Amino acid sequence: MKAFSFNVTIASEALDTEVIEDTIRQALTDGLPEDTLALCKADGVKEYSEQGWKVARNRKFGIGVKEAGDAHKASKARVEAEVATA
Repeated sequence: MKAFSFNVTIASEALDTEVIEDTIRQALTDGLPEDTLALCKADGVKEYSEQGWKVARNRKFGIGVKEAGDAHKASKARVEAEVATA
């Protein structure tokens, strides 16, 4: 017997994890051979800060700031230092 593991990540503002678990479990039950065992359970919820979400969105889903349209547009600033003389 072999065990195959899959990782599914869903990003949403709000989601009923029990409904998603049931949906995945039902899809597995309907699509797998009769003698196959399947386990589906929610692994928790991760809350992201704005910056953390931008990083995770890029790494997990391949959506960068340009594609998402929320790139920070910084302008160059020239700063001159003044040294006080005593």
